[in-house]
Amino acid sequence: MAKTALSETQSEETALTNATGDIIEGSPTATLAVQPGAGLVGDFDASDISFPKLQIAQGVGALSENYKKGTIVLDGEFEISNGEEEVEITVCRIGKMFEENIEWDSGEIPRIFNTKAEVLEADPEASFVWADGKPASWKPIADALVCIKGGDDTTNFPFEYNGENYAFAVWRIKGTAYKHAAVPIFTAAKMYYRDGINVGSFQLSTQKVKAGNNVVHAPKLRKGARHDKKFVEWLKDFS
Repeated sequence: MAKTALSETQSEETALTNATGDIIEGSPTATLAVQPGAGLVGDFDASDISFPKLQIAQGVGALSENYKKGTIVLDGEFEISNGEEEVEITVCRIGKMFEENIEWDSGEIPRIFNTKAEVLEADPEASFVWADGKPASWKPIADALVCIKGGDDTTNFPFEYNGENYAFAVWRIKGTAYKHAAVPIFTAAKMYYRDGINVGSFQLSTQKVKAGNNVVHAPKLRKGARHDKKFVEWLKDFS
């Protein structure tokens, strides 16, 4: 059974165990079994599939050129919400990892490991909390495989269930977003979605929050509705 920390403020030994396997260590897509589709022949695995990305536009970065701050964007080119309109998502699987904390403009690529043990093996001096006035050298991040409920657009929402259209995407949750999205998701799995994080939905919008001396647009999640069992089984075909 996989374990994941509930929040940055709790003890490292305080963990959540989820018997359904939807909360894991590492990428939520790395262990997916991929069934060849029509016209595909060969030995396929998750490395052969590139999932669309769910992102929130900020004041910097590639999305800032085309989208206002706080906009929720699918795969870098389709606006799902202006940030004020709620979007219904279901978390199919979520994995916790640790990313090296380096200056964003340093030009270096931060290392990512699945567990603290792997971090400490690569960096024995690693820190995970503020200490002596210095920030943590490694920070938790999460990758979530999410199902997004869409409208009538079957191009961007190509999967249909019971007359509704859906898309699947990977959402990398890091920085300020970790506190506002990953922690609520982990908490939901401990509290009201104990029988599986995919048994119910969340309503996603964005909000302005302070991050140090800056103001950023962070995700805002609220509890949605529980799904019927047939929909949950349908989700399992993709996760």
